[in-house]
Amino acid sequence: MVYSILCVDHCDKAETQDPKPSFLEAPVQIPPQGLDTVRPSMDEALSANNFSAMWQLKSRYGITLSAAQLKELLWQSLPPSFHWYVAPSAHNKIRMALELMTHDDASKWVVCDFLKEVLKRDQSETVVKLLVASKMLSENALKETLNYFISKGRFDDAEDIKEQYDVSINSAKLKGELVKAYESGKSTWDLKHILSLYDKDNMPCIVTLRDILKTVAMQPQDYSPELLGQNHSNFFDNYMGFINTLLSHGVREQMAVDVAMTKAVSTLSHKGLKWAYELKTNYQAKMDPAKLRVAMDRAVDLDKLFLLELITPLFANGKDAEVAIIGSLESLASKPDQYFGGYRDAKKTLKEQLERIGCWSSKAVNTLIKRAVENNDFSWANELSRKYNAYLDPETLKNHILKEANYVKRRGHTQPDYLADLIAPLQLIERDNPGLPNAIQTAVDQICRMENFPLQQCIIDKLIEFSDSLPG
Repeated sequence: MVYSILCVDHCDKAETQDPKPSFLEAPVQIPPQGLDTVRPSMDEALSANNFSAMWQLKSRYGITLSAAQLKELLWQSLPPSFHWYVAPSAHNKIRMALELMTHDDASKWVVCDFLKEVLKRDQSETVVKLLVASKMLSENALKETLNYFISKGRFDDAEDIKEQYDVSINSAKLKGELVKAYESGKSTWDLKHILSLYDKDNMPCIVTLRDILKTVAMQPQDYSPELLGQNHSNFFDNYMGFINTLLSHGVREQMAVDVAMTKAVSTLSHKGLKWAYELKTNYQAKMDPAKLRVAMDRAVDLDKLFLLELITPLFANGKDAEVAIIGSLESLASKPDQYFGGYRDAKKTLKEQLERIGCWSSKAVNTLIKRAVENNDFSWANELSRKYNAYLDPETLKNHILKEANYVKRRGHTQPDYLADLIAPLQLIERDNPGLPNAIQTAVDQICRMENFPLQQCIIDKLIEFSDSLPG
């Protein structure tokens, strides 16, 4: 004899409303034959979809769903799709089915199989979370679930699984997720979550992280449009953020750090050079001095002189930095006035650079004094001579003398005072320069061949007098 506890009034109700545990049914006396006579009632309740009766059986008699009953109920509760109007009821039924199950190996495999079906449909993250909470999933099933949540960007849920069940992603999955995150420009927040999901003692994962750091660091070409920001993308921000996140996580690969510093310098930007300095300071990044000199030359060519003082501290030692600074000064000194916007701007910029860097070469200051004389700026020329021991070259002196002689001839000047600009550079040349006598003689010869003008002989006499005063 079967002792039924089903109430028909509740059967229909259970199919049309969300199932809720109820204790309204009339109590049933356990027959002398024991619970075996009551167990068939679970089949009846299951057939009628009467969750109230099922709960009654569990709460009063401790009777739970067998693996076969659990499978039937779970698959019954799974709708074709989780539309908003069926999802709450389906979720509730699945939750209650899990609470009514028997915790044995057979039921465990049922839950694992059901998880596969849910993941295959990819429709309800809520059901997946219910299955995880049942604590009936195998290690492989938990790993599948972990990967599922990662693919959905549900990193908090993935971290919960790792913390509760000590399940972590393998090196292949770690690599795939990080590469995908980098290529899609994921946020630092997402990257940190991904990095929290592997076992920190897993050597294959550690090696994978080093490889990824190296691969990403080497990716862009030096001075590529992406690094220079010419394609209006946020490539460098993504590049810098990704590498910074790995470094802050403890990933170490010195070659990658050194390469990243080179790429940062290649941006020729305040942001990039600031990051390069951080890499040098915090992670001992080093860069080939020759490449830093190239960066300084490019900064000069692009008229980004403000970058020079950001590049200078990136040299590993002061000697290399000084050589590079002087090289940049020499390059800058050789630029035409048009580069600066005119002679006045050129003089201002070059004076500022000389005063700021505090070092120079004869080549640089001699080039500057030549510029000053060519512009009849003898005040600056004298300053360069006095402060930096700059000297005018014989060829420039000869050309200047001839230029001024032609000017005086054209203007018809008769007073010797007008020869001040012509003879001023005679004090700016190194008197023992072996090319000086020949330059003076060439100037004298050409002036002698000019058509007569009032001050012609006066100029010749002054030049001969200067030549006779030279040593030797």
